Amino acid sequence: ILLAFLFTTCLFRAFSVVSPMADLSATGGSAFGSSRVPPLDTKGMFTGGKPISSNDEVAAILKGLKLDKQFFTSKLNPDTLKALGPDEEDKKGKKIAAAGRTSDFDIYLNEAMMPVLAQALDALCRQIVRMEKQGASLDVKVRARFNPITWLAQQLLRRHPRAATTPRRLHIYRNFKDWADYERGRRELLRSKKQIEEVFSGFCIRGVVGRNTLPSVLQSADDTFRLRGALKDNKDIQQEVVGQVEQDHNSPQPAVRGRRRSMLGGDAVSFDQFWYKFANTVMKHDIVSYSALQAGKELQRLEQEENARREEAAKLEEERRARDDMEHQRCLGIYELLYPKMAADEALQSIINTGKTLTGDFLKEGDVEYVKQVAPKGVHVDHLEELLKLLGFEVERRESKAQSKAPGTESVDLGGAIFRQKVKHETKTLTDDKDKEKKEDKSKEKPTRNSIRRTSADEEPKAEEPAAPKPKSRMGSKQASQASGRFWDPVLKGAWAVMQEIHGVSKPDGNVDAKMLKQIMTQPENFINLRKKVETEFERRAESADGEGDDILDILKHTSDAAKPSMEELCAMLKMTRGRLDFFHDVFESFLPKTQDGEQGVCLYPEMPAAINKSTMRTLMGELQPGLDEDEFDARFRRIDDDGSGLIEFDEFVRWVHDDEVQVTGAAAKKMTFEELSVDLNMPMDLIQYIYSCFCESLEEDEVDSYPDVCFEMSLEKSFTLVGLLTPKATKKEFEQIFKMVDVARKGVVTFDEFLECVDTNLLPKELREKFNMGQS
Repeated sequence: ILLAFLFTTCLFRAFSVVSPMADLSATGGSAFGSSRVPPLDTKGMFTGGKPISSNDEVAAILKGLKLDKQFFTSKLNPDTLKALGPDEEDKKGKKIAAAGRTSDFDIYLNEAMMPVLAQALDALCRQIVRMEKQGASLDVKVRARFNPITWLAQQLLRRHPRAATTPRRLHIYRNFKDWADYERGRRELLRSKKQIEEVFSGFCIRGVVGRNTLPSVLQSADDTFRLRGALKDNKDIQQEVVGQVEQDHNSPQPAVRGRRRSMLGGDAVSFDQFWYKFANTVMKHDIVSYSALQAGKELQRLEQEENARREEAAKLEEERRARDDMEHQRCLGIYELLYPKMAADEALQSIINTGKTLTGDFLKEGDVEYVKQVAPKGVHVDHLEELLKLLGFEVERRESKAQSKAPGTESVDLGGAIFRQKVKHETKTLTDDKDKEKKEDKSKEKPTRNSIRRTSADEEPKAEEPAAPKPKSRMGSKQASQASGRFWDPVLKGAWAVMQEIHGVSKPDGNVDAKMLKQIMTQPENFINLRKKVETEFERRAESADGEGDDILDILKHTSDAAKPSMEELCAMLKMTRGRLDFFHDVFESFLPKTQDGEQGVCLYPEMPAAINKSTMRTLMGELQPGLDEDEFDARFRRIDDDGSGLIEFDEFVRWVHDDEVQVTGAAAKKMTFEELSVDLNMPMDLIQYIYSCFCESLEEDEVDSYPDVCFEMSLEKSFTLVGLLTPKATKKEFEQIFKMVDVARKGVVTFDEFLECVDTNLLPKELREKFNMGQS
């Protein structure tokens, strides 16, 4: 209400409104005299050209006020625009700086307050006239309650642009907004004199610009403000600023084929002359709106940010290239030392020269591919790992997931040892005995003079250190010799598969063959080019939508849809009776995790096979080899896991039991029949029955054995006595070692099937071997 009162007082003084009644009577009902405001043509405001009804007070107010552009312009402060005009050039812009943007408050008043306040004042005057005409007929209480300030404040709220809904008022407010926008743009363009002068100076020759060059000056100014042609294509600018150029262009001149018209020439124009015409044109016409200038500034800001980002990206790229060059030189220095080692490595040379391969498969001496492959672990694998690291691959060892605590990966509690390694006796021949005797005789020979090193008086001869024991491994003699180092695991195979893809291999498998090894084990001078190929491949994978989230292990990931073999087929493949296979199936089910109801898991092999997880297999293999490291376990697990699912199903489990010669111990063990023992131990049936008869004869009268139903447990001393009768050459030390392997529960006793494993048939007397057709020892 206070603001309304202040604005009302100011406007009344501005329009010399002394008496609303007198002004209304003089002007025919309008609060603003016709001498100041021409009558309003309302045809463009009302759709359909409908006549104004006699009781349409809004139309009467709008017609009397005539809120057009002339009304808007007349209420602006003339001093502000005059200060920005070209008439003040002799003061070199001092008044331009003084007339800052804070002097544009008159534009705000004309845009936001003037159309609303003018209508409210006119309505107030009309209300006062109506009340005067009613005279004594107007209720005294109504006249006493009437407050002009309150009434005016209500009108301001009702006629505010935010509350306007009728087309007539929206049309008026939209016009005032557009006029204010162009007026702000006019003043902003005039304040940009210095920027336009900088553009103009870029075309100067000897301090002036040819008139023919002015279109280029305007185009450059348009580009500077990012106005998208609003300035250079304006007809008023073209006519009043570049008018002479158009006349020059229209004048007849001789045409020269193949040459465009020169931009130079014409009358010389100084910047003062140019600015005089340019500023007067801007002041007379609506050239550019303020919103267009602001949009240009926003576009400039975005372009500057984009340029800054590009410069930063270029700087980072340059720094990255410098780092890459340093890294390439560092890796090259390491590779120059590695290359001779790889060239001298026997395993790698056997791949290149004899056609062997490195697959990482865990093989035993009896396997078909054993002689065609190099060991999956050793120094040669370390060399290849180092090479892949130098090429940029991240091939660090992955943490084993065997001990993971994620749901579904917990190891099943086995309740004690269930498996043990089957006893395997070494075959001794007469040739071996003779070689041993020769070595013993050679060791007893006297040393020669050359074999004795001369020592100083104060130096005592050092005692010879005992040789380190050879590691025992199930990898075979070839793989046991390379027991140290890292396995050729899926991480390394995945990196090698990428190298195969780079070199155009259609089906990369991660196996090292002669062709790929020759290409990758390149000469040192070609190493950097090979590394750049790998970096390019990494960038391609990163930019490819299909490559997002790819892991190097996914390259070799595969699944097998082959049907599972039936129980009968497993019996035939493993040479196992159906009863024995069913027994192992029961053992397999005991390892399955329990259901949510707490019941033991069930395996409906082969239709719906269940599976045990990797953690449980780690526990089972740990019973056979307590010192088994993670790398060797992973290699063994990959050998068992045929379909690569990461789980062990029954057919894979029973193959492991068969191939690794695993024996079931403890309460879970089901005794094999004599026929099954013959197949399992590769021993004649007659010999097993003969040894069993000797086993029973050695028992006391109160000791009974009815194998396999009732099994007598024989002590270690008694077992060694019986073994001494069967194999006189057996030593107690060797026997105790075998007995310890068989007696997993450490009870100090064995049953007949376990005792049978303690008997080394290679040491049987000659007559027994001939009797049971076992050949010569």
